[in-house]
Amino acid sequence: MHLGTAALLRFFDLHRNDEALVLVTITGTEGSTYRKPGAMMLISRDGAYEGMISGGCLEGDLLHHANKVFESGVPKSVTYDMHAGEDLVWGLGLGCDGIIHLQLQRLERGTGFALLDFLRDAQNQHEAALMALVTRSGTQGLDQGTFGLLSPQAGTIGDARLSAQCKGVVASAGGAWPRWRQQVVRNVDADVMFINIPPVPRVLLCGGGPDAVPVARLVSNLGWSCVIADHRSSFARADRFPAGSQVVLTRPDGLAKVLDLNSIDAAVVMSHHLENDAAYLRQLAPHVASGRLHYIGVLGPAARRHRLQEMAGCPGLTVHGPAGLDVGAELPEAIALSILAEIHAVLNQRDGQSLTTGPKGTA
Repeated sequence: MHLGTAALLRFFDLHRNDEALVLVTITGTEGSTYRKPGAMMLISRDGAYEGMISGGCLEGDLLHHANKVFESGVPKSVTYDMHAGEDLVWGLGLGCDGIIHLQLQRLERGTGFALLDFLRDAQNQHEAALMALVTRSGTQGLDQGTFGLLSPQAGTIGDARLSAQCKGVVASAGGAWPRWRQQVVRNVDADVMFINIPPVPRVLLCGGGPDAVPVARLVSNLGWSCVIADHRSSFARADRFPAGSQVVLTRPDGLAKVLDLNSIDAAVVMSHHLENDAAYLRQLAPHVASGRLHYIGVLGPAARRHRLQEMAGCPGLTVHGPAGLDVGAELPEAIALSILAEIHAVLNQRDGQSLTTGPKGTA
């Protein structure tokens, strides 16, 4: 469900002094497409951009449409039909058999950049944001491109009617934040697309040994946030891990005192010491039970997992162990790939099966 928001915000920082930027939003897809509804892209006046909406085959053409939006200031809807006929799309040989619907809108520095600042505030607080975006104007003065946003701590911004609708979406779910990615409400007033923009996933590694380093690298490569905790000063060193990682020196039983465990989305317990791993698991377990922590993985065989759960007093808890997907991993880098693949699947509510032979495959 991670939408690459951090990369978009870094791009925004580089272009904060621009007169305007164009926001591209995928509003609908049919068939096979590279990105799905809700994905976003930012384009600057000089043709730089962040956030791919295809594998790189559509972005060049999209820049021409963005130039028109920069000039007119009027939102524009664009559709790409990538079905292969006698003439493949633009002679590029795409043949992806999908259709992608996009909306382009100009964000002015004086007004529209507030949307990006709001998303930054939400991300800094590790909070989700719910965005209501008008994709078809109707009869009540809601022009295409009008937006409203809601975040639990940051409050609301944008059109009051749309931010009120965001509040209604959350209220209708009993106050629980939605886990779906996007929904579209069509009515006579306007077509409104609700986009759930989650915070960047934060992964905690309980143990900073040599095998934690490739896990942290993969977390960083995904654009996620990584926290490493270890009681050994030789391992709890920031220079061993990717830039931007948070490294904490703490005893295992003091983890909850030095970290806000409510901000963690996934944790891998990997100190390779039974009592220490049990201490980590004991503190993490309540956050799984509350629904805030979506994944806990432990290393070692299933028998070790069962023993850890007994020691931590959480025998019925869902704990992934051995952590990872069965990809034949043996070396640390491959094990890290296996673990991150499983975390990615769990956070996106997927089963991690082969796209070719699994239930969602098309073979």
